[in-house]
Amino acid sequence: MSADFPRIEARAKFFFQGEHKFHVQGVTYGPFRPAEEDGPPYPSPERVRQDLQLMQELGINLLRVYATPPTWFCDLCAEFKIRISVTIPWHKRVLFLDDADVLSATYQQVREAVRANAGHPAIFGYFVDNEMPADLVRWYGPRRIERYFDHLAQLVKEEDPEALVSYANFPCTEYLHPLSFDFYSYNVYLHDPNKLSAYLSRLQNLAGNKPVILSEFGMDTIRHTEQEQADLLRDQAEIVFSHGLAGSILFSWTDEWYTDGVDIEDWAFGLVTKDRKPKTSYHALKPVLAQPDRPLAERFPLPNERHWPKVSVVVCSYNGAPTLDDCLLSLSRLDYPDYEVILVDDGSTDNTQEIAARFPQVRNIHQENQGLSVARNVGIAAATGEIVAFTDSDCMADADWLSYLVRMLTSGNYAAVGGPNISPPATNWVQAVVEAAPGSPSHILLTDTTAEHVPGCNMAFYKWALAEIDGFDPEYRKAGDDVDVCWRLLQNGHQIGFSPAAVVWHYRRFTVGAYFRQQTGYGEAESLLRFKHLQYFGPTGSAMWKGRVYEQATQIPLLSRPVIYHGIFGTGLFQTLYPRPSSPWAGLLSSLEWLGLSLFVLALSIPVEELRLLPIVMLGLTLLVGLGYVARAHLETRYDTLVTRLLLLYLAIAQPWRRGLARYLTWMRGRRIPAYPHRPPAEQPTERPGFMGSGHLAYWSEEGVERTALLDAIREELDEEGWRFAVDTGWKNWDLHVFGSRWWSLRLHTISEIYPQNRRLTRVGNHLHVSSLSWLLLIVLAIILAAVVPLYPTIAAGLIGAAGLIGIFWLIRGLMMRHRLAVSI
Repeated sequence: MSADFPRIEARAKFFFQGEHKFHVQGVTYGPFRPAEEDGPPYPSPERVRQDLQLMQELGINLLRVYATPPTWFCDLCAEFKIRISVTIPWHKRVLFLDDADVLSATYQQVREAVRANAGHPAIFGYFVDNEMPADLVRWYGPRRIERYFDHLAQLVKEEDPEALVSYANFPCTEYLHPLSFDFYSYNVYLHDPNKLSAYLSRLQNLAGNKPVILSEFGMDTIRHTEQEQADLLRDQAEIVFSHGLAGSILFSWTDEWYTDGVDIEDWAFGLVTKDRKPKTSYHALKPVLAQPDRPLAERFPLPNERHWPKVSVVVCSYNGAPTLDDCLLSLSRLDYPDYEVILVDDGSTDNTQEIAARFPQVRNIHQENQGLSVARNVGIAAATGEIVAFTDSDCMADADWLSYLVRMLTSGNYAAVGGPNISPPATNWVQAVVEAAPGSPSHILLTDTTAEHVPGCNMAFYKWALAEIDGFDPEYRKAGDDVDVCWRLLQNGHQIGFSPAAVVWHYRRFTVGAYFRQQTGYGEAESLLRFKHLQYFGPTGSAMWKGRVYEQATQIPLLSRPVIYHGIFGTGLFQTLYPRPSSPWAGLLSSLEWLGLSLFVLALSIPVEELRLLPIVMLGLTLLVGLGYVARAHLETRYDTLVTRLLLLYLAIAQPWRRGLARYLTWMRGRRIPAYPHRPPAEQPTERPGFMGSGHLAYWSEEGVERTALLDAIREELDEEGWRFAVDTGWKNWDLHVFGSRWWSLRLHTISEIYPQNRRLTRVGNHLHVSSLSWLLLIVLAIILAAVVPLYPTIAAGLIGAAGLIGIFWLIRGLMMRHRLAVSI
């Protein structure tokens, strides 16, 4: 293999040739009438050389061929630095999985096709099939077909380990995603730019962290004009690369086409004619495809002649020296025309400053440790760009990261944008397990292009949007700052875009201890968020998302296969995959609350023999949830052993407990009811609400003041006094939800009665609401009493009396809190 012509590798969403990106700009080539009788379906070497010369001038760097190429053909392609993707032909379609002879012949055919040119530097990879009929996939079921494709991929790798493998899919079977494939590819002939754009966004999210290419796309110049073909292909190239696909293969290079012993005369998809005369499309594509190593921002400028806005990249670091050098080096290599990098060192005690000194072009701000949010705000204040982008010191940005973020941000009515964070290859087996463990930072999508949340290590904002919400909340010192900002932007009516191609590589934690410390920080952040955004949380304190959570760890569907819409009788042209929501029961059985209940029943079963089987069943269910996660998780092949799976089982079971414990401890240490305000006599209200009557308040307005004005005034008062509260988002039946203590919260409802002359009476319902912790303790107490009363009546009487006294005190505390809030109102 030549050092200047290395094999192509797939890394996350893109292909690489050595350390440089390889954007697939391909064409299909053939099959042709053989130049010699019984020869391969390729033209003569002279004609091939002529074709390759024209392709090289256009910027074509890959050929998709439909028959095993002879060695001389591969050598010629290598001479012109053009790669080859071979479609391995096989034709038996009817119930082939039931025919052992057909399977054996197919496996042998795959081996021979790969073995013919194994290791040749021009070989890009292999398509192990092309457009398997949807009714055949429906007959066998997608999982069985995926297993079959996985086996074919394994055969290819055995013969040529460096070759890339895929299957030329199409919309009718878009749901096929064999895990062994290096990339996913689709034959798509959508001529409407808007529909193509929307469909490519969908394919990108279906593919997860793997590259996506279009393996066929084109237009016939018999039924359409050459100018129509040129316009379509030019638009298609821009759409493909602006959506972050790894490339596209146009169908086809020439109008010359021979198949099944017949020259095809009634189709003309070529960029050149049969006699190799370039069509209008050839000349239209040349400005964007020529010199494929040019930065995408240069080849595909923003539409409507807009300039690329200046971006300030802010990196906040606290003792991030182990990975900071990689981070700053990647940012120095961004292919973006106008950006600056700002490092905010938040009081690091390691050699962060020493590393920063190696990058004089980076603006280095050193401050005392004040937490992540303050550091982000310092970066915003120092930023001179129209857009502020954030990444972390343990991340490395892809060269086109900013280009994809900015293109998405400027493409619609977005205030912010984000992208995926993908783990680089693990350096040891522990890191490989941590990478596959639950709880990694993830993006959450509402649609294929809009997000509910983007991770803090990969997000960008218009500076005006951050100013509108007063930047990041300093309360979030470690985590949660990104969630808070996203929710506040959404509450202000803004949208957050998502670009699947705006990739950052995010180092996962290197040790189990560091992983658990990260999960503890996330649990603490969730409780802090709950104080501020109660409407987004369930009774146990875990966030309730409207969108779909995209886990970074690859999961193999096991019990909850996605739903597939096949169309009536399986005839749908776009047979769409709909993922099932995660089971709420799995979350319950793995939760800290379930563990506490299981341990309580275990303790109760010691004196009560009849209960001894119950805790075993309860803990067994938790174990089954962990085993289910381990069975679905995809570990890097070289680290996939029994030991790593056992460690992953431990992390999968313990992670919800560690995160839940941090949530509860933070929640229980949370703010208490503010003291009664001390106001000068002149500012005291003329009449305070009564203690028992503070649940229903009424206010008369001669001027017809709306109840919304009262709610605004209440919100200002609660802010000043230090209450924590959430505001109705339009999905609730209350106006304000006020956190009072770990035992009680309050919900305010308002209603207006309109009288003559537009006078109004506004009523306020100030209702006590039992907290989830109170409910949990009540349930536990009820179980204790139910178990103890029949066995120990005397002890039970004492317990009931004590519980009654505690209940009275608990109720009085709630009523006092309600009265305190009524005074504020």
